[in-house]
Amino acid sequence: MSAFRPSFVCLKATSRAAYPKRIQTGLYDGRAVLSGNAVGETFNNKTRRTWLPNSQTKQIWSEALGKTLRLRVTTGALRTIDKVGGLDAYLFRMRPERLGEKGMELRKLVQEAHKVAKTEARDARKPASSPASTTPAAAAEASTSV
Repeated sequence: MSAFRPSFVCLKATSRAAYPKRIQTGLYDGRAVLSGNAVGETFNNKTRRTWLPNSQTKQIWSEALGKTLRLRVTTGALRTIDKVGGLDAYLFRMRPERLGEKGMELRKLVQEAHKVAKTEARDARKPASSPASTTPAAAAEASTSV
């Protein structure tokens, strides 16, 4: 009697992460590791090889957070950040597939910072009401003096 060995073919696709591991560490603008053959010139020998994204460690300023962030960024992502007008605009404009996990974390941080700044600005615009003007006698006095 042979031992039954179940195949987990149906679980292979679900066991992978949403993004490749390299993309989780920085802003890779959707770029990933590519693989293929290095072909020899003379005898057409084929050797497997990989091509890595051109990623650099850079310090990028975030307007919303008010500080520089040290990130792994591809050169294509750097050009896009310059084109759209900064890191915050890049994080809001790009689709989640192009941002990766790190980009989505940064997007949430920037959104929180925008919400805090918006509520602070709204609170600063509200006029401070003095306690004397809120009493009914003060309101009646103000209406009769006009």
